[in-house]
Amino acid sequence: MTTLTMPQTDPNLGRPTLATPFVTVALPLGLDRTFTYALPKRLRGHVITGQRVAVPFGKGNRTITGWVVGGLETTDLKEVKEVTELVDTEPLLSLDLVDLAFWMSRYYVTPLGQAFEAILPAAVRQNAGFKTIQLVVRTEKPEAEVDRVLSKQRRVLDRLAESGAPLAPRELARQAGCTVAVIKSLEEKGLVRIETRQVDEFARDLFIELEEPKAIHLTPEQGLALQRIKNLLAADTFGVLLLQGVTGSGKTEVYLRAIAAVVEAGRQAIVLVPEIALTPQTIRRFRERFTQVAVLHSNLTDVERHRQWRDIAEGRADVVIGARSAVFAPVRDLGLIVIDEEHENSFKQDTSPRYHARDVAIMRGHLVGVPVILGSATPSLESYQNVRAIQHYQESRLAQRVGGRPLPPVQIVDMRLEAAERKGQHVISRPLEAAIDEAWRKQEQVILFLNRRGFATHLFCVRCGHVAKCPDCDVGLTYHTKPGILQCHYCGRRLKPPEKCPSCSAETINYWGTGTQRVEEEVSRKFPEIRVGRMDSDSMKRRGGHESLLSAFRDGELDILLGTQMVAKGLDFPNVTVVGVVNADVALSLPDFRANERTFQLITQVAGRAGRGPKGGQVFVQTFQPEHLTIQLAANHDYDSFAKDELATRQARGYPPFGRLARILVRSQSRQKAAEAIQAFAGRLIEPARIAGITILGPQPCPLAKLSRFWRYHILLKAPTAKAFLHFWDRMRTDLNPPGGVQMAIDVDPQSTL
Repeated sequence: MTTLTMPQTDPNLGRPTLATPFVTVALPLGLDRTFTYALPKRLRGHVITGQRVAVPFGKGNRTITGWVVGGLETTDLKEVKEVTELVDTEPLLSLDLVDLAFWMSRYYVTPLGQAFEAILPAAVRQNAGFKTIQLVVRTEKPEAEVDRVLSKQRRVLDRLAESGAPLAPRELARQAGCTVAVIKSLEEKGLVRIETRQVDEFARDLFIELEEPKAIHLTPEQGLALQRIKNLLAADTFGVLLLQGVTGSGKTEVYLRAIAAVVEAGRQAIVLVPEIALTPQTIRRFRERFTQVAVLHSNLTDVERHRQWRDIAEGRADVVIGARSAVFAPVRDLGLIVIDEEHENSFKQDTSPRYHARDVAIMRGHLVGVPVILGSATPSLESYQNVRAIQHYQESRLAQRVGGRPLPPVQIVDMRLEAAERKGQHVISRPLEAAIDEAWRKQEQVILFLNRRGFATHLFCVRCGHVAKCPDCDVGLTYHTKPGILQCHYCGRRLKPPEKCPSCSAETINYWGTGTQRVEEEVSRKFPEIRVGRMDSDSMKRRGGHESLLSAFRDGELDILLGTQMVAKGLDFPNVTVVGVVNADVALSLPDFRANERTFQLITQVAGRAGRGPKGGQVFVQTFQPEHLTIQLAANHDYDSFAKDELATRQARGYPPFGRLARILVRSQSRQKAAEAIQAFAGRLIEPARIAGITILGPQPCPLAKLSRFWRYHILLKAPTAKAFLHFWDRMRTDLNPPGGVQMAIDVDPQSTL
């Protein structure tokens, strides 16, 4: 029997230390278990929970780095390997982050080692930007105590004294005109010592030159929201405030004032934004108010990311801004967490651990005892319902735009009539075309939104109906005019477009659908003098591309900003008077219970880019389903009616927020192996699911049945509560080991079931 002991407390560190003969270690191997190692006497009392250690692993005893997660007095194991050494002299993760790793491991059914890996960036684990060097240092031992110092050794000592600073052995030897062996001789005599030190490399300045901030007066609604946040801060306790504000209502100003109160109290704040494209604009606004702002997002190099992480950990940052992973920022005294556009599904990680940054932020706020602000014009239905059902949630609304500006009128354009009344294929409708022309003549700007990349969504044969699909994925290929290829947007495979139909050999190949490249081409053809900038993941591959394109648009160097979801969120350009949603039906057609919600959110968010200045604005929503309730309510800016209707549907079907979902996905390059594995899993789930009150849906092929040469099958699980899932996974997780040739993933609270 194994006995687990409680850790002691080191009074010097204020952190729990372990003096037990054995420790349990979590390794980043994808294995859902921990490993027992013997703790050498020299390390007992010096190891802290969550600290990294080097241990031997496997038959070859290769050295691997893991995290100590507990101490053991005894073990039943006959042979126990020994911890080799401490990797870090001090733990890199604070206690709340260690606790967060344990929670993530349990809640998201992921190995503990992978949870630690997610929290500590790879750039930090690999010590990016820091190199180890050796330096020769003069000791305090006098020469009189040495029998004899040779002439070459004398030159080394003299040169070291002249330099006034330690020198690398090779450089010192070069300057003294000798070999490194001479320095070694001095080291043996005790006159010098060779020290190993770490030095950091240069990282570019991430901060932006800014103008002086303008005086801003809060509206009564902003003032009330800010006071509610300050009440939470004064109570020094955990709580969640949903700040629901229409686009342009000044949510960011409320964030800034609340964070100012936190910084004045000597504490730090974390601000999460959903898109890298928003980061430059967000940094600019925060740098107007705060002098120490750190940035964490995926566009940073490893050196930059490590530098920012160290600045945060060492207390040189008052505010941390970043995308999803910034929720793990190692702030010393966290006072507030803000999640802007909290409804965005980009906050969900799609690889293990499959965490949702919003929910992790709420748990971190709970662990530390600090408030969390969720901001959105179109809150997730989970957050909207939580305000009405959970005690520690509250709500504050900003129903009016700053300055009393009205929300822009929205015109729904029936594309069925456009297709019937016009010859040829037209991406831009006549009303939108006229509005673009008028805006250009008035020197105003336009944003066009389309949630598809490329030129056309698919290539098909008019005669036999054959659709060009990726040979490795069960999805259609997208045609890109530049560089004239068919590309799979899932696995990245590129193919040359066929001249004839591969199925019937007819020369009746056609391109159907609309992508951002096609919209760009049509706009440029109809308005040759208009300057268009395209923002999608194809055009934004160049480092700094988001920032340079948005700067050009802000400075009036572009007339139209065209893009995918990147242009739908958070952008504030007062000269934008026309916004066009080119195809509002894209998200509605997805086989996902959140399809209506995402469509409503996208239309509302992109419509909110118009009319933010004194010139006002107008929005055009092009659709083949103008009578669809979601589109009608989005055009009327009526979130509450949409939420009421959608929540009634969700409740009747037991979908979130009235239940919890989880997804078990298996994949294999063998279709048979994948099918057999999912059936076996389903059989093992039946009885535990019945006891826990969990409904099993499936097994069945995924809607995207084949991706990157892998066949995919899944099971959906519906539970009445999160607690029911926790107990269910506690019983089942050790019984879900996939057979050979099959990969398995568990996604708790999935944001997509494709």
